[in-house]
Amino acid sequence: MEIKQLKYFIEVAKREHLSEAALELNIAQSAISRQIAHLENELQVTLFKREGRNIYLTDEGKQFFSEATKIIDQLDETIRLFHNQSESNHFIIRIGYVECYISQVLTLLIQAFENNSDSIIEPILMKESEILNALITNQIDIAFMDLTQKIKQNTSLKINPLFEENFHIYVPKDDPITMATNPPLIQFSNKSIYELYALPPHIKQTLANVVETPIRTVTSTQLAQYLLNKGRGYIIAPSYQLLDKNPQKWIDISLEHTELKRTICSIIRRDNRKNDIQLMLSTIDQLLSRSATYH
Repeated sequence: MEIKQLKYFIEVAKREHLSEAALELNIAQSAISRQIAHLENELQVTLFKREGRNIYLTDEGKQFFSEATKIIDQLDETIRLFHNQSESNHFIIRIGYVECYISQVLTLLIQAFENNSDSIIEPILMKESEILNALITNQIDIAFMDLTQKIKQNTSLKINPLFEENFHIYVPKDDPITMATNPPLIQFSNKSIYELYALPPHIKQTLANVVETPIRTVTSTQLAQYLLNKGRGYIIAPSYQLLDKNPQKWIDISLEHTELKRTICSIIRRDNRKNDIQLMLSTIDQLLSRSATYH
């Protein structure tokens, strides 16, 4: 049984007239007759009784008309549902982002875009291990993430490098390392280091390759400041994450000169045709090109 057979049957049943149904469906009358005959053979019933040029629904035909109408109505409703969802999704731009400076300016970015667009933004904080696959499989429209060699090699993606993200480290004021100019990472090898929130995995691994003790995580600036006050260790963080200044207790040392850095980029699929996607990209350029000097 095919959908077109049900539709042909319904049109004939409504009119009880083959030629009128053929005109409505814009197909040959013989094609309709053939499909209804196939339907009757499959159901093993007679759907119409024929008297000369006139046709009438049999009792079985009336029963089948009721069921066929339900099936086609449900099919049409399902199609409308997915069409509406597709249309709605066309005005939703999903942004996936890893924890980085983007999180500090995301509200401003969304407001600037939505003030000039009928589309809306759905921001989604993601893990670095999942964001690229989410972009490729159409779960998100734009990704803010590290620029890696793997991404550069993917020709289906449009990449826009935005800014370089660096790191800094807070050390106790009386520590001899405060006297060094641009100290290399190796000078921190025998120190206790705490990350203020989780560092990007490859940044943490680079640091872990140098230091002798495990890198611990703190998620409270108050705790980080307490550890510094007590000389318990150093606090490392991205350059946009700051502790209150306390020059009597600790010194802030930039690590911009070290290998602890990453390039943050925006990425979309080249085949993305959503409404206002180009406006979103333009807004990103306008806002983040100025923000790129934050470090």
